[in-house]
Amino acid sequence: MRTGRVERLLKLIQAMQAGREYRVEELARLAAVSRRTVFRDLGLLQRAGMPYRYCRKTHRYWTEQAAVLPPVSLSPGEALSLLLAVRQHLYSGVAADAQVAASAALKLESMLPRVVQDYCQPRLRHMDVRPDPASDAESIADMLAILQSALLRTRKLYLRYDSYAERRQIEGRLSPYRLAYIHRGWYVIGRLERTDGSAAKLPGAGKSARRPLLFKVERIIDMKPLSDTYRADPGFSLDEYFGNAWLMVRGERSYHVKVRFLPLVAGNVQEVLWHKTQQTQYERDGSLLFEVDVDGIDEIAWWVLGYGDQAQVLEPLELRARMAEHAARMAEYYGNQDNDRGDKSSQECRRQK
Repeated sequence: MRTGRVERLLKLIQAMQAGREYRVEELARLAAVSRRTVFRDLGLLQRAGMPYRYCRKTHRYWTEQAAVLPPVSLSPGEALSLLLAVRQHLYSGVAADAQVAASAALKLESMLPRVVQDYCQPRLRHMDVRPDPASDAESIADMLAILQSALLRTRKLYLRYDSYAERRQIEGRLSPYRLAYIHRGWYVIGRLERTDGSAAKLPGAGKSARRPLLFKVERIIDMKPLSDTYRADPGFSLDEYFGNAWLMVRGERSYHVKVRFLPLVAGNVQEVLWHKTQQTQYERDGSLLFEVDVDGIDEIAWWVLGYGDQAQVLEPLELRARMAEHAARMAEYYGNQDNDRGDKSSQECRRQK
């Protein structure tokens, strides 16, 4: 077999022996090949005696054997990447218990061979991680533990929640589907049976009343395990749930968004992969045409506003109208010298001039 296929087979084996269950699409993305190639590789592993399992109900593959391969030996480059990832994990707010995570990082580094440590340590002294601002996961460690237990045991939870969308507290019985760290904070996605019988207006509530909803863990006021169990949806997928949402709030309509970014910010926009559907093209004057297909325009509207007068919305008309409304309100606010909030600061600025 060619070296590339051997490496791919080893990657599939290591993935399945890590304790996770995978759909064939996930294995295909992991190995960067087609579904058909994955099926051929799995057939080869089966003929070679690889003891993996397949569930017809969930359409997932896994292995029950504890050690199909010997312990992984990390190359210096792999170890450096892993240690940097650990630092990102520690500093980004993902870790609910920073002390436990720091202890794990030290143990990991201490187990590396001396030659690998000598490679990583001097490089790490000249490298650092500066994550974006994030929520404090340590303050919700107890709630994360309750949610993890409920997910493992498929137990419902009593939930009292501070809903920003409804501007009031809501409560009900939650069947959690997934716990995920998204955009600077922890969220739980699940179905909510409202005790007041009203319809939910939370992120995720769309055309279907049975659609799972999105709850930020920090906004949970009270949560208690219940004795009732629920049936988890084996086909639930975060990719399908969020669809083409700009970040995490999926709207009911799809839009093709086209924005021109002026030369001052064009390079900053171009160098980041903001969305899986984005397409960019430079114009002769150095500006950048940015196009995406998104489900809903609420979130992308705030992103575009962040670029001020350096972003010009070309499509759709609904987004152009929203930008015009925001610009008019801002112009009215900043143009009013008698505004209560800005009056003192404006007078101070005039005195300084």
